[in-house]
Parts: sequence; C-alpha cells; structure tokens
Amino acid sequence: MKLEQLIRNYLNTGTNRNNDPEKNQQILVANLFGFIGYTLTLIMGLAAVIRQDNLLATVLLIASTLFFTSRLILVNKRLKNAYRVSGSLVTISLMLLMVYLIFAGGVHGTGPLWIYIVPPVALFFGGLRKGTRNIGLFILAISFMLFYPNNALLAASYSFEFKSRLLYSFLTVSLLFAFYEYSRQKSYKQSLQISRKFENQARVDLLSGLLNRRGMSEVLEAEFSRAIRHKKELSLIMCDIDHFKIINDQSGHQIGDQVIEQIAQTFKTALRQHDNVARWGGEEYLFLLPETNEQQAFIIAEKLRTTIAEKHFYDNGRPFNVTVSMGVYQVNPSDSINHAITLADKGLYQAKNSGRNRSVIHVEQSI
Repeated sequence: MKLEQLIRNYLNTGTNRNNDPEKNQQILVANLFGFIGYTLTLIMGLAAVIRQDNLLATVLLIASTLFFTSRLILVNKRLKNAYRVSGSLVTISLMLLMVYLIFAGGVHGTGPLWIYIVPPVALFFGGLRKGTRNIGLFILAISFMLFYPNNALLAASYSFEFKSRLLYSFLTVSLLFAFYEYSRQKSYKQSLQISRKFENQARVDLLSGLLNRRGMSEVLEAEFSRAIRHKKELSLIMCDIDHFKIINDQSGHQIGDQVIEQIAQTFKTALRQHDNVARWGGEEYLFLLPETNEQQAFIIAEKLRTTIAEKHFYDNGRPFNVTVSMGVYQVNPSDSINHAITLADKGLYQAKNSGRNRSVIHVEQSI
C-alpha cells in the first residue's frame, strides 16, 4: 500500500483540484512519461558506457537529464503553466533523441524504430495544431537527413527501401494519431459544453431566468467570505409578491408564471452590475447587495418596489397591478448566511404585517 501511495503521489505532483480534468491528465502523463523517459534513457546510457559507445552514452545521458528536468519543472510551483513547459521539454527532448538515433543508427541499426513514439507524445502535449506542426517539422528534419545525397548526414547506413518505408509508415501513424486527437478534442469540447449546460441549468431557475436557491447559495458563500475578509458592507433584501395566491386563483397559474417571469426581468434590469437576485422560493426573491449598507439597500428596495407597483400586467388584455413587500437587513460580521437570511425574512414579515407594498429595515435587537 505504501508503494502504491508513493507512486500515486509521484504521478499526481502538480495536479490541482481547481484545474480542469484535461490539464490534470496532462500533468499526470507528463510525470509518467518523464519518469519512463529519464529512467529508460539512463539505463540505456549506462549500458552504452559499459559497451564503451561514448557518443551514444553521452546523448542518452543528456536526454535522461532533460527528461528529469521536465519533472523538476512540474515541481516548481512558482512557474506559471509549468505543465506546458514540461510537456514541451519532453517533446523536444524526445525528438532530438530520435534525430540522433536515426543519425547514429542505434544498436544494430534499430534506432529509427523508436520514432513511432513521437506522434502520440507530440499531439498529447501540444494539442492538434501545435502537435501537428511539431510532427511536420520532425518529418522535414528526418527526411532531409535520410535522403541527403550519398548519406552524408548519416553515420549509419540504410537502404533506400528501408528509409522510404520508414517515412511512409511514420506518416501513416502520424495521420492516424492526428485524426484520433481531432476526434478526442471534439468529443471533449462537446462533453464540456453539455456539462456546462447541465451545470448552468442546475444553478438557474428555468421560469424566471434568475439564479435558483442552489446558485444563489454559492454566490452567498463567496460574497460573505469577501465581505468579512475585506471588511466590506453587505446587505440582503427578501422580497415577496403580495397576494400571489389570489392572482393564481383569479387569473390562473399561467398568468401567475408570467407575473413571476416579468417581475424577475424587471429586477434583473434595474439592479447594479455587481448585485445578484435569485428566485428563492415560489414567489420569493432574494437580493444580495455587496458594499451596500442598510440605508442604501432600503433606497434600492423602495425603487424596485415602486417600479413593480407602477408596472401593468395583463390577463387576456385586461390590465392589473401587482405589489411586492421587501425586508432589508445589513449583515453583521458575526452573522452566518442562514441567520442573515432569517433576519431579512423577518423584515419581510414586518412589511407584510404592516399592510404590504412597503419596505422595512429589520434591526436585530441586542440582548
């Protein structure tokens, strides 16, 4: 279990819960490939030292160092987009190593057979556009080496048939991997769009188009934390449509839904850019007003209440009016979110009990 945990920790170095899944996957693969890269090239390099193949040993040990450097880059928390730098270094190191193996031939001329590693690595770390470009540059480089007159740029000797088939097969493999990467990216983007769509639907009330209780709860947590951290004022307004049951009973639920929707749009249009409003319940709305004290919140509440009172709604062409009641509360640093909402709700009930169509500031009584 300790070994399994050690491996898991090693591979997850640099990952973060706040990253998107694809980024974390790239970091994990960079760790894995870096480990395989520097381990394998180190072993092969030491083997070359034992065989006294000094040039090959030097190249392999340099490659091992570069692969290990990609690991060190991922560990560096101060470097921005470390995983991209690490992935680029892995790709460049791999390509340079492959160029050398083609040049030198490797063990018994088998060095060029390693080049098929290049397409998946280049496309994974570089994406479709950058990866394809890098593969194209690699193909140009090795083609120039392989088919330069009289094999002047090669230390190894290859037949024309071997060189041409090596290049054709590499092109085929590269095209297949490029098509796979294109399909993968397309599927990922579609999945991401669907995920965001469902996530948005889970946070937004479909009828009013406003945030729902879940969506507003997330905003409340963020704004409460910010207000406490920066010692900023914060106010809530709880709003309820007056006599909404009568509207439903007399005009029907379809007209009632239209009232909820139109009031929501009125609120949304009238608020400041940094304010938030949510449909908190059936006919209830909750406003979150950052950097706003209770007097400023009261002025906003009265402006919204007056706007609704003056607005005409229609039932089969017959106009009718709707009023709302508002409860205003300025949040104290010691308040929890639920407690602050409860106190704004108390202000709403005070407005209801005072005759409706009014705004009331609730002040918590000190004991």
